[in-house]
Amino acid sequence: MSTATTAALFTALLWPLNAATAAVVITSLPFPLEIYDDLNGRYDPVDINSDGTTDFVFASVSSGTVMQTPNANRGVIRLDPPPNIGGPPVPLGPGYLIGASLALSAFGDLYWDGSDLTIVQVLSTGSGSAFPESGQRALIGLEFQSALGTHYGYFDVFAGKGYAGITLYGWAYESQPGVPIQAAFVPEPSTAAYLGGGAFLLWQRNGQTRKQNKALLPSTSGRFVSALYVVLRCLSCARARPRP
Repeated sequence: MSTATTAALFTALLWPLNAATAAVVITSLPFPLEIYDDLNGRYDPVDINSDGTTDFVFASVSSGTVMQTPNANRGVIRLDPPPNIGGPPVPLGPGYLIGASLALSAFGDLYWDGSDLTIVQVLSTGSGSAFPESGQRALIGLEFQSALGTHYGYFDVFAGKGYAGITLYGWAYESQPGVPIQAAFVPEPSTAAYLGGGAFLLWQRNGQTRKQNKALLPSTSGRFVSALYVVLRCLSCARARPRP
């Protein structure tokens, strides 16, 4: 990867919606985005509603990938048994209703959690994730705050045990505060789509910023066992993995 590149902007494609779902804003990335550690790790912020505020951060290192939840934002998890605290993000299927109340799923009771959420963990002693061993494309429920109030949405990702990275296809959210959203895979990019907001920003940190962030993440469940150096960079040479 060229170290001369200090910033890269991937502008998402916003798909026009019909009147029945006019309040749902869908962001489909121009191509699936591989989020994977490459020697030094990576740190990818996402501004869900393009208001200039980072709503979620994907941090990937050699031992796994975590979804950070700044600004009192939260994700949908299943609880780990004691003495662990919190739990992994749950792969929700299309049609699941994401809102203040969460219905039973194949994982049993689901909960909102605002701590750092480990999507997948890979250590020498084994790997862990709510996603299956073979990998799965699914939706991760999310809740975030804006100037208008609390919004609900989801990330469309592919993840699985045994691989430390994830693939991000896009995301969606309900523009009306407090209104639940029904999960669905984001559409594939197409010439029918038009350019809009919902940008996904990647950039490479300088040495001073890396020092400020070298202690990033252990998660609350203690999944990451080493100090993590996080580098923001563009993806032109990211490692490839099979797509679903």
